[in-house]
Formats: sequence, structure tokens, C-alpha cells
Amino acid sequence: MKIEFRKIVPDKKPFSFEKGGVVFDGSFKKISSSVVEIDLNFSGSFVHSCDGCAEDFELSVDETSKLFVSDGVYSGDELDVYESFDHFVDFDKICESELETFKSDYHYCKKCVNKFKE
Repeated sequence: MKIEFRKIVPDKKPFSFEKGGVVFDGSFKKISSSVVEIDLNFSGSFVHSCDGCAEDFELSVDETSKLFVSDGVYSGDELDVYESFDHFVDFDKICESELETFKSDYHYCKKCVNKFKE
């Protein structure tokens, strides 16, 4: 889902879609002429490789985040900002990036979690 910056308004608008067993939903609004704020929730489960034993297991996710998208180069104080250079907010790309960031953390299957507790 892509929305052109100029079509986004200051009123909160909801969004929701599912991709690969994970539901992405939340709201977005324009907070300046070139910045959009997104409140993002993503939850669900997917197959992931354990960082302890490398076996596949079902990993659940339930995360929320607030992020910003800038139409062009961003020059401000926020840290979590996506810069867009095609004048569109690409929700698919942003949500996929947030999910990949979650996946990049260490995640262990039940067997390894119990082993590391000992």
C-alpha cells in the first residue's frame, strides 16, 4: 500500500493489512508539510530459526512503535524517521523493515530458552 504525501491529511486515518501471518495496523497523519507520523502495531506469528540451535520454530510478535516518514531529506530531532524520495509513503516497505528489525534480535525456541535458564 502506497499513499502519495500530498493526499495525506492532518486527521488520523486507520490502516490494516496482513502479510505472511503478521497483521499490521494502526493510524497515520500528516504533522507537517513533509512529515507523516505513523502509529504502528504488528502482531501474529511466523516461522523463524532459533538463534541457539538453528531449528525452526513458531515465533510470536506483538509490537507497537511510533515512526515518521519524511518526504525527502529529514532535518529534525526525531530518531526513527524513514526518508522517502519518491513522494509516497510505502506502508509495505516500512512494515517489512520494522518486522525485519524485530527478527534481527535474538530469539530462542523453548528448548534453548530452558537450556539458557539453567
